[in-house]
Amino acid sequence: MSSVFDDLPGREPMARTWAGKVAIAPTSPSGRIWVVLPDLDPHIRVGPCRWQTRNDTDLPARGDDCLVIFDNDREPWVVTWWPYDA
Repeated sequence: MSSVFDDLPGREPMARTWAGKVAIAPTSPSGRIWVVLPDLDPHIRVGPCRWQTRNDTDLPARGDDCLVIFDNDREPWVVTWWPYDA
């Protein structure tokens, strides 16, 4: 059975949702975020990523958990984040 991606030009998408950690937090709601994906490589920062805001005041912080997806251009997006709980 063929895949919908078989006839598309370009690169194959990274069809996966990754558990990540915030490495460099944004300084404003419109800023970008950098993450690490421990299962891929815990030492390589991925980004800058677009990310989903919750409101006008809460920003992710270094060490927060997050979920990262890659779009069809292999651009990473942080679709949700959760405050680090020590």
